[in-house]
Amino acid sequence: MTTEGRKIAGLPVDAFVKGGTTSQRWDNDKKKFYAETEKRRAHQDAQRQLVEGSAGRPNMMSSLVSMQLSGQGNPKVCLTYKAHDTALEQQAICEVAITGPEQMLLSLVCPKCLERTGKMHDSQVIVRSEHRKFHLDVSKKGVWVDPGSGLSYPLAGTITADDLLTCSALGCGWKFRIDDSNLYGSHQFNM
Repeated sequence: MTTEGRKIAGLPVDAFVKGGTTSQRWDNDKKKFYAETEKRRAHQDAQRQLVEGSAGRPNMMSSLVSMQLSGQGNPKVCLTYKAHDTALEQQAICEVAITGPEQMLLSLVCPKCLERTGKMHDSQVIVRSEHRKFHLDVSKKGVWVDPGSGLSYPLAGTITADDLLTCSALGCGWKFRIDDSNLYGSHQFNM
């Protein structure tokens, strides 16, 4: 059977995959990446244990230095991931980085990617204020205490996005909006 009459934009119809599924090659590359990541984490954990083991021992000095791209210095916001049932709502600390004059970057987790992949590093969404306008309301700054761990986080305020936001991860495309640090998924509003 020829695909001569079955083309979209000059490509055979068979080249398009409906529903955001990935190819076998992509899946294999991801498995390889996950294995390498776990190996590197195990190596770094071993390095940390060596550094901790040398503490307080005479004539021994060690340190492990890494470049922190994000950390305690960056402003934080607490997003509430809204659900139809308030018992299912979750809260998450997100970082806001100042990238230039009146430009910010918001880093948050896509719950759909986290559910799909189970990996935090595959679930990160970066929103840049120069691409999708959002605002930090510093008049609502305060402190949030994580009910699970008891840790407290100083909050820089609340976030409101002017636009509908979309997760850009391959195979996702989940749409959401943020209003006063409340995140609403595409199933909660009319698209």
